[in-house]
Amino acid sequence: TGAQGRADRCFFLDWLCQRQRRGIQAMSNEIMVLRSDIIKEGYLSKQSKHLKEWRQRWFVLTPQYLCSFKTQGDYRNPTEFIRVRECSTVKSADEDTGKENSFRVDTPGRVFYLVAEGSADKEAWIGHIGRQMVRPVMLIDEQMPFE
Repeated sequence: TGAQGRADRCFFLDWLCQRQRRGIQAMSNEIMVLRSDIIKEGYLSKQSKHLKEWRQRWFVLTPQYLCSFKTQGDYRNPTEFIRVRECSTVKSADEDTGKENSFRVDTPGRVFYLVAEGSADKEAWIGHIGRQMVRPVMLIDEQMPFE
């Protein structure tokens, strides 16, 4: 019914607001990657935030997130995640890093430097991430009845 649909919608919006209020660490514990959502996955080296050391991580790209994990196949509790819709740029970064097959993902708060295993893999990652950045989003019209 219409009333039930509106109640469900209010419950969902309340749940969404509560999630947004929590810290990033809490959210990373809530991200669950479903195998059916995976667009691309594989090993990439990433530069750590503070020490600038290179660490190999298993990366998984979904329509919403680019996540890194310590081990392949364990899709719970990512070490980091990037909301791909918030990315402004994904491009080659060989000159920035001095490493072949590197690329960067720019977000509002940080630039992530990543290194792929080969040039074809690098181009595949850049292409897949770029397509998710510009993917159309389904908007809910506030005026439409939710039935």
